[in-house]
Amino acid sequence: MRQLYFGEFSAEIDESRCHGLFRGYEPVVLSDLPRKVLFALLEHCPRPVTAKTLLNALWHPGANPSNVAKQVRTLRVVLGDERAPGSYIRTIGKEGYAFVMPVTESPADASRRAAAAVPTVAVAHVVMNATAAGHGVRVPTRREWRLARQKLASDFRGSCLHDIEVLHDAIEECGDRVRLLASRDRLRLHGRFPHEPILVPPRIEKSRGRAVPREPDATTALGAADLLRYARNTPVVVNVGSYAPACISVLQSLRRRYGLEVRADHEGLSGRQQILRLDYDDKADFLFAPHAPVLLVGDYHALDYRWMTPVHGYEQIVLRAPGPARGRKRKLLVYKGGSPEEQLMAHAGIPSSAEPEMIGSLEKLLAAVQGLGAGDMVIAWEPLATGLEAKQEFKRLAEFKCWLSLYCHKRWQRGPARALRDQFRQLFVSEWIYCRNNHDWALECLAVELKALEFFAASSGLAASQGVL
Repeated sequence: MRQLYFGEFSAEIDESRCHGLFRGYEPVVLSDLPRKVLFALLEHCPRPVTAKTLLNALWHPGANPSNVAKQVRTLRVVLGDERAPGSYIRTIGKEGYAFVMPVTESPADASRRAAAAVPTVAVAHVVMNATAAGHGVRVPTRREWRLARQKLASDFRGSCLHDIEVLHDAIEECGDRVRLLASRDRLRLHGRFPHEPILVPPRIEKSRGRAVPREPDATTALGAADLLRYARNTPVVVNVGSYAPACISVLQSLRRRYGLEVRADHEGLSGRQQILRLDYDDKADFLFAPHAPVLLVGDYHALDYRWMTPVHGYEQIVLRAPGPARGRKRKLLVYKGGSPEEQLMAHAGIPSSAEPEMIGSLEKLLAAVQGLGAGDMVIAWEPLATGLEAKQEFKRLAEFKCWLSLYCHKRWQRGPARALRDQFRQLFVSEWIYCRNNHDWALECLAVELKALEFFAASSGLAASQGVL
């Protein structure tokens, strides 16, 4: 995979296709055919590519030649070439089209890539502290940082904590999902999903062009005074998967703005792995996880956690390998004990001709994807879906909305700890809305969590990890 830079854009390409176009760190929406035109032009840059060559490569020799001009025009609009004609793509008489904007390769040195990828001040701060402590630190690559940025923005878009009506609908939908999951094995919920009054989100105005206040809100700090005092002596332990960068960013923001002592465990690459980790570490006070692994993995330690509130929705995707499955059923890879199994139970977006194959670990799932034949499918979540698409070609068939929720250990349900539990929930919700409204601050907080970004890359399947479950 190569990263090519031109003007204000960059593109990820390999030997066969262009995987994506980006302006800075943000992905640019570009449909399949214009992306193929871009790939052909970049491959021949700065030499011209004839319209006939593009026509034969993208369609067939008998296709309408106007198709080429239409797709080139679409690409020019996306690149902003219509404002300064010929700055990116130039029409050269009867020779065709040439990509004339200077194109450079991404630097080979990983440290230089990383320096351009993550906010400099945050990385310098972490590297300096790690070096002073005698620890090595792995700075995330440009791709890892881009994936995390995209997922963080997606998590905040799926938020249900900022609006009382959205939260009410989310709670109702979560209740339906819990009953669906519990019905499979006739699970007894034992009060694990209590019906409590709906949390009223605090009113926090979104900043519009003015400086973002970094100091803590005095009213919020006063309401969480007991929790902040408790955490100075006993840090709050939170199990949050590396696939949830928005939650990781909010926890870091609570440390920096309110001084809340939080020990976050973000080594879980999936919800299933998080629950399995509870076998080895039952000290987590709070847990951010989807419903399916909490109910389906069968880990007894998960029985100790009580649902508090949904946090955000996220999309799960059915990916299909190109081509027809001739003379056989289409295989469907399903990650057992995770949200993909929830989607299978709901029969949502899954073709009736699919033949499910349950996979018991993320490592085995990644290996099985490599052996998929034409027409076979896999259910993936983000960032895994993007990671799989970066390695081979897939078509997105359907999306299924899942929910990430906040749970607390049952010891926080009784006595004085119950009041601290409510303060943590209110403080987290308030800071979630603050970070959602102040995206740059949320990114800065996420950039500090270099280890979490490393695990995040592993959860996409794009980086090696140890002990993938």
